[in-house]
Amino acid sequence: MRQRGFAILLLSFGLVALAATASIAKSWEQAIADVDAMSDRFWEISREKGFTEFLGTAFNEVDVEMHLCAILGRMVGHADAIAPLEPPQPGPDASGREFAVAATSLGNWVVAARYHSSIDVDTRRRIWNLDCVGHHDIPSTLYVAVARGHVVNFDPDRRAIMIQGDITPGFSDAVARAIIAYPEAKVVSLGSGGGAVYEALRAGRLIRAAGLETEVINGCYSACPLAVAGGTVRFMWWPFEELGLHQVSAYGVAMPPAAPVYQDIFDYLVEMGVDAPTVLMMMFSATPREMFLVPEQARCDTRLITNHQRGCLSP
Repeated sequence: MRQRGFAILLLSFGLVALAATASIAKSWEQAIADVDAMSDRFWEISREKGFTEFLGTAFNEVDVEMHLCAILGRMVGHADAIAPLEPPQPGPDASGREFAVAATSLGNWVVAARYHSSIDVDTRRRIWNLDCVGHHDIPSTLYVAVARGHVVNFDPDRRAIMIQGDITPGFSDAVARAIIAYPEAKVVSLGSGGGAVYEALRAGRLIRAAGLETEVINGCYSACPLAVAGGTVRFMWWPFEELGLHQVSAYGVAMPPAAPVYQDIFDYLVEMGVDAPTVLMMMFSATPREMFLVPEQARCDTRLITNHQRGCLSP
């Protein structure tokens, strides 16, 4: 009987995933409750199998990236594309340690599902486009349509102003309003595919004037790293998101290196304590249709990022 019950438990995760395909909130609430209970049961099994050790902080974010895209894929209608991201659960002969890792993974699924079921549809789509499309073997053709723009939220627990979406006209005004509206804020959390350079520069200066830190919470491309540079401290958490740069363009045409915008970017980066010559060289290395992904050590060396969780630190 115990073996049969165990098999049913293992099957339940697949059933939970199927239940989550429905769009109504009740389905996600039930899926979250079921997976949460499954995580608790896996912890019990790990102890029954004699595993009482501490897994270590390296496992805190186990499978986070896969869970994020698996959940969002179902939410935006691309369940078929994310099926390989839903990891198999341990079998009856698995060790206690393997069950502990699986329990941690399922706990991370619960946290991700709770958050992403709480945000608006457009924000889900933007995160899917930024962090999932083109990653984890998800085809680049699976971008989902979303209105241009950005959304501003505040996380009181983390004292974080969260701004996700395009850096469109009015972006810096939104940053200014948020700084006034949330005087208790400590950090500005950013994720963006980029947009208007001068909006990013003004936003960065507003962030610096307010004495706020910045952190990258989704993919951060094009003009986004310029806004991130405004933070007094600039964080990137594990698992690391991408930081991408390319040439400035106007109506799809690259601006020449002698264009005044590059001098304005240079002056801004110097003002923010960033290695401006190196960052500009990175920008020049990729056309507007390409993206130079800044390696971890270069992020630190240029001081675009000053603090990587479990990674390099800026000098």
